[in-house]
Amino acid sequence: MNIHTSQEILRLRNSLQGISNISYAFSKLNQKYPIDTLSEENGKEIIKAYINLIKDTKRIIDSVVET
Repeated sequence: MNIHTSQEILRLRNSLQGISNISYAFSKLNQKYPIDTLSEENGKEIIKAYINLIKDTKRIIDSVVET
């Protein structure tokens, strides 16, 4: 395998690892803050956290698509 192919594999693996980390964070938030126990204030904070996770995922996907 040449260097370029190895670098591309590593880049894609890193992207997928980033998405996996985001998925883990999402899972932990769901475990710690079940929807039926959220106050209005906590609900708004969870919404912000979810939006940030979605934005982070989009950044990773965009970086893969651009190259």
